[in-house]
Amino acid sequence: MDLQTKIISVSLTIFVISLLFIGIVYFASAKQVIEINSFNQLEAVSQSIDNTIVNSIAEQEHKIELIATQSGLSNEELKEMVAIDTSFYELFTIDSNGIIIASSDEANIGLNESNEIYFVNAKNQTYVHEAYYSPTTKKYSYTVSTPFHEMVLVGRINLDYLNRFINIKTSLGDTGEVLLAYKDDSENIVYFSQRRFSDKTIEVLTKEQVINRPIYYAVMGNEGAFTNLKDYRNVEVISVTNFIEKINVSMVTKRDVSEALAPLIRIRNLVLLITIIIILLITGIILIVTRNISREISSITQDLDRITKGELDIQLKKSQTFEVQSLTDSLNRILASLKLAILRTGLSKEELGIGEAVKAKMAAENKFKQLYETSNDAIMTLEPPTWNFTSGNPATIKMFNVKDEKLFTTLGPGDLSPEKQPDGQSSTVKAKKMIEKAMKEGSSMFEWTHKKYKGENFLAMVLLSRVEESGKTYLRATIRDITEVKHKSAQLERFVRMAEGRELEMIQLKKRIKKLESQGKR
Repeated sequence: MDLQTKIISVSLTIFVISLLFIGIVYFASAKQVIEINSFNQLEAVSQSIDNTIVNSIAEQEHKIELIATQSGLSNEELKEMVAIDTSFYELFTIDSNGIIIASSDEANIGLNESNEIYFVNAKNQTYVHEAYYSPTTKKYSYTVSTPFHEMVLVGRINLDYLNRFINIKTSLGDTGEVLLAYKDDSENIVYFSQRRFSDKTIEVLTKEQVINRPIYYAVMGNEGAFTNLKDYRNVEVISVTNFIEKINVSMVTKRDVSEALAPLIRIRNLVLLITIIIILLITGIILIVTRNISREISSITQDLDRITKGELDIQLKKSQTFEVQSLTDSLNRILASLKLAILRTGLSKEELGIGEAVKAKMAAENKFKQLYETSNDAIMTLEPPTWNFTSGNPATIKMFNVKDEKLFTTLGPGDLSPEKQPDGQSSTVKAKKMIEKAMKEGSSMFEWTHKKYKGENFLAMVLLSRVEESGKTYLRATIRDITEVKHKSAQLERFVRMAEGRELEMIQLKKRIKKLESQGKR
């Protein structure tokens, strides 16, 4: 990776991480503010409707009490009152025995209402009967009743009457709405309000069917704000619940999450757009700066290459970058000192042999490279601190029977040696000693039992040489397989011993012959 790429990568990484952190914090804060504002809006609407409905019920109580102040009420008078005040769809009186004696709906006259709560509880005070289904009128209603001259005056109000208070679409956006429902005697949930996204007005559902809806929490008496719930469309909403205790009606004021958090999505998109623009601008700036620095460094490198080839009559160019200019100044001083030294010696650069030295250096490097690649001896390098192999020539790969140099450089001396050497020492411990000796003394030659990669052992002669290059110190190892040499040496040694034995026998035989000859002469 070149300098320019590194600078761009590091700078962009730092910038993106910082921007991402700031974006997350800002996004979380914005989301919290938007959610609070959305809930506050729903709460305001919900509370307003709640107050309106409660006031309407109180007004109906007052009307019933006012009507009850009259001395008597005929069917015609009750009909006329219903026509005037549309909040009641029926007004009727019940005598002390619980029988309807007058009504705006004459079909109900004579019905026995003695067991109805709105009759029993209204003998002494005004009473509001909670929402219920009236089998008599076959309507969902609530009633307001009050004492009336030893009798009871009752007004029925259709639950549909409450819809006029919740039809406020404009204040809740495109998806907001208010739902009304109550829990009947069978613990079922009865929707009775008009819905924005359904033609149904009345719908009866079990609690299990609405357990994940806001209305469930509302009818259970839990007032508050809710998220992560879905409405009757199975759409995620934010909602606020209220409970109108007077008529046992629950209210849900809700809005789709997608609409409520739409400003947050716009903020997110704006932040992303700004981020992309800033990244592009910063990338462009960094690219221009790093390109200039890279160009200056490349120019210095080319000039140094020319100097190493003996061209001393050059002047390194000035740079606008402080650090690069400091380097250029230092190199110019070194070059000036070199020129001065040449002038003092009275030698030309050709006589000084700089060019030839460079050529000799290159020739030596090429020669070593050729020797490294073509040598029959295994040549490899080891580097601290692990002292694993870091390179190996083709002969090394062949000698140790490894797949390639990449695999070889994952190994160390201990991986290519038996557990113990012939003298009983641990290969790992002894290898460490040999390495320390070579690093201390400069070189070390010794016999070593190696083993092929996942193969048999073999005897080798090892030469470790310390190398100091480019500011680092490492070892170069030259290994020669001497298994065959040792085998032949052992055979030769046996042959020599045999020859020496025969020579001794010949000497003894000659002595014996000589002795016999001397005895024969006597």
